[in-house]
Amino acid sequence: MPDILLTPPLQRLQTQFGMPVLDETAAAAPGVVLLFLPSHARVHLETPDIAAVLPDLAALCAARLNGTSAAVPVSGAIATAALEARLVRETGDLSLPALVLLNQGEVFGNIARMRDWGDYATRLATMLAPLTSQPESAS
Repeated sequence: MPDILLTPPLQRLQTQFGMPVLDETAAAAPGVVLLFLPSHARVHLETPDIAAVLPDLAALCAARLNGTSAAVPVSGAIATAALEARLVRETGDLSLPALVLLNQGEVFGNIARMRDWGDYATRLATMLAPLTSQPESAS
């Protein structure tokens, strides 16, 4: 089976958008990371579609978090086969391909399979809501 990381859609994420390939969630950039699990074990027709919208989804998350009390950086990354397998095991039943949302390297949500834009926007807004809450100031 060919290495999925060498396919044009995933190469584009790495070269044009600078998205790293991660083998551990702890290696994720600070802030929110949309970690792409591209379905290493078998070719999936939705993988190129998710790869195509991933930069726009990262921008959507950044826009959602823009204006909060603390600036939260947002980026994308691609999981290795080993990290993908571990995250699928840990989540229990995650259909691939998928996006796993990380905050400071910790998993805080996931979206399985390709979705329409409105569904992505709704799900991401729900997952990001705790990060956009304004902490109450001490009086």
